[in-house]
Amino acid sequence: MDCPVEARYLPGILQEIAALVGLSATLVLVRSYGGTRLYVPKRFDPDHPIVKLIGHQAAAILVENFGGLDHFDLPKGEIAVKAARDKQIRAERAGGATHARLAVKYGLTERQIRNILGPEEDDRQVGLF
Repeated sequence: MDCPVEARYLPGILQEIAALVGLSATLVLVRSYGGTRLYVPKRFDPDHPIVKLIGHQAAAILVENFGGLDHFDLPKGEIAVKAARDKQIRAERAGGATHARLAVKYGLTERQIRNILGPEEDDRQVGLF
């Protein structure tokens, strides 16, 4: 699921990282390390997992700003990811997707889809009146 995550919904440290290496690289880090403690070494070798994830240039920026510091908690950014997902669900519903299709696509229940869309948007009410 590639939803347009907005940096303003990210926790502070993720906003800081996104300002340094870009939102895309930050989200790659979150997908791989979110919810864990991250240590950025003082130097990277080309085979370091972080270099492989976000590239040499972005890794070098992380080293410059965080290299050798204590481990820090890398948040999962759930609020930002959820906000982006919900925005995408609303857009797809406006484009004609059914609740059932959206539920399957996003791994949610139809009830969750209805809750995301709000009370005015309910497939079950269409044929009643």
